[in-house]
Amino acid sequence: MLVFIPAGAGGIINASNQMNQVVHNTLWVTGHFHLTVATSVALTFFGITYWLIPVVTNRVLTPKMNRLGIYQTILWLIGMLFMSGSMHTVGLLGSPRRTAYTTYNDHPDSVLWMPYHVAMAIGGMILFVAVVLMIINVIGLARAPKGSTEYPLGEVADAAQPTPKLFERWGVWIGLVVVLILFAYTIPFVDMLMNSGPGSKPWVTW
Repeated sequence: MLVFIPAGAGGIINASNQMNQVVHNTLWVTGHFHLTVATSVALTFFGITYWLIPVVTNRVLTPKMNRLGIYQTILWLIGMLFMSGSMHTVGLLGSPRRTAYTTYNDHPDSVLWMPYHVAMAIGGMILFVAVVLMIINVIGLARAPKGSTEYPLGEVADAAQPTPKLFERWGVWIGLVVVLILFAYTIPFVDMLMNSGPGSKPWVTW
């Protein structure tokens, strides 16, 4: 869950019209969704898998399988930090996304990107090992001894204060999101209102 902090910070940049112009269509964007979806969300699903398979198949989560699950999640986290961190950095240096491997005729800027691409490849290899270990763990969970495993479940404390009803209303949060989006995109919204019309504005290329 801690990974959501830097991932969310990168999302703020992507959501800002002004700052997004710097990183748009670069590997920064790819690194952002690798840090959010492929790290935080994927790790959550890994945890659900290690809990759900024993529950559904009535198997025991043995200490050995528990250790292997921890090793697998740590490996995945390390690999994704290598890959995503390199993508963020090289994106700030201007490396485009969705492009074939090239040095653009040994341009100094693109040559500077190469070490980060190597770091991404190293992260990818670590991730491959983590995927193989995940498959082994799933097979091991399906063949674990029969039985049941007790899992700790969070419960509301008796002395807990009730949540204010205002914060339970969807309209409040949706309205807040709309206000923040309008704030972040004030300039393009004003431009659309002032220069409305069919099609896009013509480009002068001479």
